[in-house]
Parts: sequence; C-alpha cells; structure tokens
Amino acid sequence: MLTIVKTPPTVAALRTIAIGGGLGFALGLGSFLAGTAPAAAAPGDWRAGCQFRNIPGGAADGIRYDACMHQRDCQLLANAAGRTIFESGCFWVSPEQSEPSTQRPAPPPPPAR
Repeated sequence: MLTIVKTPPTVAALRTIAIGGGLGFALGLGSFLAGTAPAAAAPGDWRAGCQFRNIPGGAADGIRYDACMHQRDCQLLANAAGRTIFESGCFWVSPEQSEPSTQRPAPPPPPAR
C-alpha cells in the first residue's frame, strides 16, 4: 500500500518561492531579450531576402515567396496611398522615401533676348 507523506509547510513555501523566482527571472530575461533582439536583427530592406528569379518549387521557399509577394503588395499600397498602411493584412508598412538623385541638375535655360 502507498503511504502519503505530507510536505511540511515551510518546505512547500520554499519550493513555491524558488519556482516563482525562477519563473520571474526567466520572464524578465525573456522580455529583455525580446525587447532588444528584434531591433538589432531587423533588416533595413525587405527586398534583400526576396530576390527570386522564378517561382520556387519547394514548400519552404514557396512560403517565403508568398510572404515576399505580400510584402511587395503592401509596399505598393503604401506608396500609392502616401501614408503608413494598417489594412489588408499590412501593418506598419511606410511609403518608400524617394532616393536623392545622383545626377547633375540640368543647366538653367539660356536667357531670353
């Protein structure tokens, strides 16, 4: 027959404190890492990972291709609207800034006579 042994209240309290402290530490560390890691790892341009020459045949590449096409569509919507998009499954997609021109400006027209 099994004998049930009761845990003394002080041991149960110490176990609860240890588990709570461990969970609190883990949650604090996780939230700290989650708050700093994405900003450091975020690419500056989504196009760097979306350079496909044709539609991929594999399942994983197909999922990535679909995500890239969705991001491209979101970018086109934001550019057309001229504001940050929060609809159609697009969140925080800002319109692209026009690149400064690297060409020399056109010379002024000659003075009229």
